[in-house]
Amino acid sequence: MGVSAMMFRASFQHALSAVLVTAALTGTATAATVTPSSYTYDQSTACGTWCYHDPANTKLTDGVLGLAGWAVNAGNEWDGWVYQNRVNIDFDFGTSRHIDLVRVGTTQDNLGDVVLPSIELYISNDKSTWTFVTGLTVPPDSAHNIDPFSTAPHDFLTLAGLGIDARYVRVGAIANGPWIFVDEVQFQSRTTQPVPEPAALGLLAAGLASLAGTRRPR
Repeated sequence: MGVSAMMFRASFQHALSAVLVTAALTGTATAATVTPSSYTYDQSTACGTWCYHDPANTKLTDGVLGLAGWAVNAGNEWDGWVYQNRVNIDFDFGTSRHIDLVRVGTTQDNLGDVVLPSIELYISNDKSTWTFVTGLTVPPDSAHNIDPFSTAPHDFLTLAGLGIDARYVRVGAIANGPWIFVDEVQFQSRTTQPVPEPAALGLLAAGLASLAGTRRPR
């Protein structure tokens, strides 16, 4: 085999390897729900127009969402705290779990009543020593006001790109007004699933290999 033929074949083999490596590394990111086994909080829930208690400690992870208007359905979906500067909600996953995203469902009607909180995130493996991860400061702003009887879906305060591993996760809700309302706290992990090699890619690889093996120098 001549030098030019060897160079030609080597270049095609390099291209073939690049194609196959690219196929192996290509994947799709998917989000998986990570569900805590239990949770507790360090401040008592309160009553106002109605009571916003959580006697079984299940409302924040049951998948039942309130609406942007907290007063719809008499506020039954919401945990509510009044005149508490901070509420720590500690989630126990039973074992160390990987978490990439946390979403806190909350709402606001006016700055003198229910107001969006700021949030902080901590992790622990012994529920004694806590490590701060990140936070989201929400300045009090009437632009967030929503009619308390609105039937629109509410927004979430979201902490993304976390990449944390822990058994316990603490969500600290920091008051920006009299009331803090939370109806759901969601946890997700993101994983990458490999994509099977398409038939067309297999044919391309076979064609490259065949062409590299049959070409002859001039």
